[in-house]
Amino acid sequence: MAHKILIVDDEPDSLMTLRCVLAPICAVLEAPDGPEALRLLASERPDLMLLDVEMPVLSGLAVLDSALRLNPALNVVMLTAQSDIAVAKAALERGARAYITKPVDAQRLRDVITDFLRMSARSGDSDGKRPWRVVG
Repeated sequence: MAHKILIVDDEPDSLMTLRCVLAPICAVLEAPDGPEALRLLASERPDLMLLDVEMPVLSGLAVLDSALRLNPALNVVMLTAQSDIAVAKAALERGARAYITKPVDAQRLRDVITDFLRMSARSGDSDGKRPWRVVG
């Protein structure tokens, strides 16, 4: 069974680029905003969510909080142009597994995502104690 990743970003160009980068390693779902992301999380149950921090309607941090209430074991990787350490710290403390700053190298992003999917498959998502990472 192929892993499913939900990419949440309000910028169409970012969604397209991320889809192209990740489609070779997993099934890709896309959401242009927080409400659509939460709907897809409930219906599709992805293995990982790649989540932009700054979005209209619901911020990435608000989506993170709601997503982890829906599925506490979900791997959430924050992706943003912000290199604000306070935002990174807040995201990681709230349950994000990694905080990646844009622009990100395509191979590096695939490696990070593959590592989380592999770790998730091994642990069965039962411990909730996977390491935090700031990549950028």
